[in-house]
Amino acid sequence: FFDVQPRREETNNDKPNTQLTLDMKYEPKSPLAILAVPILAVDNAIALKFLLPAALRAQPDLDKFRRLMRTLYLGAGVAHLADCLAGGSQLLTLAGSPSTFYQLPMAGQLVALLWCGMGPISFALKDGKGYADMGLIGYGLVEVVGAGLIVLNFGSGVAGANAFINAMLVQGVVAGAWLYSANER
Repeated sequence: FFDVQPRREETNNDKPNTQLTLDMKYEPKSPLAILAVPILAVDNAIALKFLLPAALRAQPDLDKFRRLMRTLYLGAGVAHLADCLAGGSQLLTLAGSPSTFYQLPMAGQLVALLWCGMGPISFALKDGKGYADMGLIGYGLVEVVGAGLIVLNFGSGVAGANAFINAMLVQGVVAGAWLYSANER
């Protein structure tokens, strides 16, 4: 990989110099590393085409973001509860757990119900004294811990999808959006 060759240059004292060339190749071994390039390309496109112009048009503030996320989490909690209790859960199956809520062990059912319930809980925690932020953080923590428990107990999901990594990425985006909104002037 390294090619070290002595060479002479025309200098005042004509002393030998050394030239170092480095050839490096990278072949990703992880599916996550392979998917990173298109994911980052889409992320950059969204940021440049939608988020940046929106930020320049209007100054979104943290309270607007909190209201939006509380509403989204309310809808997600209700939708996930319906998906879990209605029979074959698409979300649980994709994540790699048993296909129905009722096939989960009791502890798994309690975590799933807590996760579904965190949507309405985060919606109910209004602004003031950090309650809204506590609701958003609580929802995110329950989602990440629940996804981690699925991976630990049942392995990867459909097509090798890792529910824990997916949950971490989603909550990372939410945290980034919170930080962006909090730092608006």
